Amino acid sequence: MMEQLIVPVPNGHLRVERGGEGPPVVLLHSGLTSAGMWDPQLDALAAEHTVIRYDARSHGRSSTAHADYRNDEDLLVVLDHLGIGSASLVGNSMGGATAAAFALEHPDRVDRVVLAGAGVAGLEFRDEFLLGEYRRMDAAKEAMDADAFVEAFLRFGVDGPHRQPSEVDPVVREKCRLLAMETVLAHHTATGTMRSPDVLANLERIEAPTLVLMGELELSDLWRFAREAQRRMPNARLESVADCGHMVNLERPELFNALVLEHLVR
Repeated sequence: MMEQLIVPVPNGHLRVERGGEGPPVVLLHSGLTSAGMWDPQLDALAAEHTVIRYDARSHGRSSTAHADYRNDEDLLVVLDHLGIGSASLVGNSMGGATAAAFALEHPDRVDRVVLAGAGVAGLEFRDEFLLGEYRRMDAAKEAMDADAFVEAFLRFGVDGPHRQPSEVDPVVREKCRLLAMETVLAHHTATGTMRSPDVLANLERIEAPTLVLMGELELSDLWRFAREAQRRMPNARLESVADCGHMVNLERPELFNALVLEHLVR
């Protein structure tokens, strides 16, 4: 059973969950989803760790941002509120960017890091498939069409450039659709902008042992970052997971859990 908490942050609050016992590990979700994306990881991780997960600002059941903010600073607030000195961080996509920024800014508060399909501040996105879906999202936003907006997200955030929707596990796709729709409907009025330090320019300074996990069918931009992280981060290693895209933890949960648990005790 996960303990439910509300943690105040400047100009808002975060919905936080905590459970299990042992060395702390924080699960940081992707953009447009919420902490619920980590459901397949909870039992495996909580058997050996104190697990913390939360909805980022303007996501899930946390507050809508109407002022600029930084996700890495919100993570610091969460750790301080819970009395946690240092923790391991597991982040997917936007959550990976948060983990990398936090490891850069607060190295003494980080034990180990897992970056799954992460794209960090400073990375230039130029994948034509991704840019096309971004244009579809912009058009859907202009038309106030939540269904089309979420479908464009699913195309790059779940299916990826190498698969059609029919080739993806429908359970995984529907879970991500529901999480994204909850976020869109609850937070479409957000006006605050998420800020971040330039992580890409400072990869050499992130010294925490880092596992970079990539779905084989991931976007080319994120693969480009993964290879650069492996090359430039002092203690990073790269693992590829066959036959899945951006949501490795949902498509291959048993393998994902095993790789993460192995990394956390290396």
